Amino acid sequence: DSGSAGETGSWTQDTIQHHPQRNLAHNMTYIPAPFRITTQNCRGLNTAERRSHLLRELAREQVSIAMLQETHFKSTDTHRLKSRHYPVNYHSTHPTTRKVGVAILLNANLQFKLTDQLSDPSGRFLFIKGTILQKTYTLASVYAPNAKQATFLRKTISQLATFTEGTLLIGGDFNAPLDPLSDSSTGHSSIPQTAIRTIRKSLRDLRLVDAWRALHPTDRDYTHYSSIHRRYSRIDYLLIQQEGLQRLQKAEIHTTTWSDHSAVTMLLDSPMFKPAQTAWRMNESLLSDLEVQTQLAEHLTNYFNENNTGDISQVTLWEAHKTVLRGHFIRIASRKKKEAQQRLNELTNRIAQLETLHKRTQLETQYRSLLEARNQLTELVARRHHRATQRNRAFYYIHANKSGRLLAHMIKNRQARAQVHELRTTKGTLTQFPEEIAEEFRKYYQTLYNIDPTTSGDRQDDRIVATTQYLQNFRPEALSLEE
Repeated sequence: DSGSAGETGSWTQDTIQHHPQRNLAHNMTYIPAPFRITTQNCRGLNTAERRSHLLRELAREQVSIAMLQETHFKSTDTHRLKSRHYPVNYHSTHPTTRKVGVAILLNANLQFKLTDQLSDPSGRFLFIKGTILQKTYTLASVYAPNAKQATFLRKTISQLATFTEGTLLIGGDFNAPLDPLSDSSTGHSSIPQTAIRTIRKSLRDLRLVDAWRALHPTDRDYTHYSSIHRRYSRIDYLLIQQEGLQRLQKAEIHTTTWSDHSAVTMLLDSPMFKPAQTAWRMNESLLSDLEVQTQLAEHLTNYFNENNTGDISQVTLWEAHKTVLRGHFIRIASRKKKEAQQRLNELTNRIAQLETLHKRTQLETQYRSLLEARNQLTELVARRHHRATQRNRAFYYIHANKSGRLLAHMIKNRQARAQVHELRTTKGTLTQFPEEIAEEFRKYYQTLYNIDPTTSGDRQDDRIVATTQYLQNFRPEALSLEE
């Protein structure tokens, strides 16, 4: 049901037109919600700070589909990248080591229904296929090796050609500029021209177009800087088939901040809509701020002194003070958010300026200043992550052992994992009936412990005595103080 999204979810035009009562109930204005697709080489996501930075950035930019490379996950660690904004993740990992690895993250509001997927055993590519509002899409995240890029990409695109259905979108790090003259600061590449021509031919066979170059035919910008070769190059790409170019609204290369690669983003027309404003939620951390506590006490004192005049009922006075408090908290939270965002924007703008300057001059002093600015941004984001981690720990400490939604959710998941849905009986048949499954477990443990209900009382007493003596005489080994 396309109208099942919440207040912050995405709606379709059909939902808004055919369910006006829902629109009136929410009392919201809806605006178009284009598909925002991003590709990013992450250079490893095994630290909580880097995962937090990535997920915050994706949520802030309202990215619909994120195609990631170099996640460096093992297959048992991929669940760490899930969040409430991106609960659906698909991964391809290396079977033995923490290297390479690609992933595709889908926004919670995307309403994607998976039909098929194909992944590389070595963790170099991942293809998924599914529907979004009854329209089929094929999504591909690709990470090419540092050598023999043309051979890898030719084989990968050949596999993708047989897998593709509907609209094809590719994001990845190709480790090769498609046009060295425009996509490299030196105007050339260490990769042979024959290999680059092979890559371009493979892309043309699938009618794939470089989204950023299509909208910036004469511009020069880059996604990666090699400090060894002292060369900027554009090796991260978002590709779309020619017939989908009319849906392309925008394509941009972002400033390089926490990773050594820039993110690349494109916007596509979509039938989705979203609320122009989201519901307000109180920032509970303000209650622990001493300055806010002092202002709040003064504000409440003034409110009751000015309004408790006797001609206003106590009920009205009490209910109205909640609205006053809400406005007060909104004003403080807005100011603090603007201050924090201003600091973040200042660092981001400084990094962008230094990066632009270094692309032109490539002076060593400017590069050191650029690295210093990136480190400052990393420290700022790490402090925000640390505060968020403390809030999560406090929340779990307070609510983990109390009746509530958190405990109910944990118990529900545990029960679902422990549920036995099917069991093979001693007769060799499969059963799904709970009563029969419980009976099989009863028979198993009865046989395991050799409990015979017809055994006489004296024999049972002998067994109890023997068990008690064994436990009394049993002395397990213990560690000494030195150990």
